[in-house]
Amino acid sequence: MNAVDTNILVYAISADETVKGPVAMTLLDSLSAADTILLWQVTCEFGAVLAKLYARGQADSNAFAALAAWRSRFPLVMPHPAVLDRGLEIHREHGISYWDALLLAACVDAGVDRMYLARPSAATKRV
Repeated sequence: MNAVDTNILVYAISADETVKGPVAMTLLDSLSAADTILLWQVTCEFGAVLAKLYARGQADSNAFAALAAWRSRFPLVMPHPAVLDRGLEIHREHGISYWDALLLAACVDAGVDRMYLARPSAATKRV
């Protein structure tokens, strides 16, 4: 099962990402709907970023349409409550950020064996 991190979605809708944006869109277009999911945490985080970009005039209604298209193509997977405990365990045992640990726990819970990640750009970090 495949999943994508939030930055992939952000790059795909960002006009400022002239290099990473097309790469992100190509990746999303290439993923099979039969074996790719959207994780709840990723979708929520993307929504928060999208709301900030929209409020600043850096995103338009096309960005909201993109989210709706991805949600209709890829199933949204809700985490089991045990993901919280497993996320804390991963955080404590491996010293990674709590949010990244929750994402890893959600991947395990959903049966994700391939998570597509992207390094945040300077533009994304400012959001």
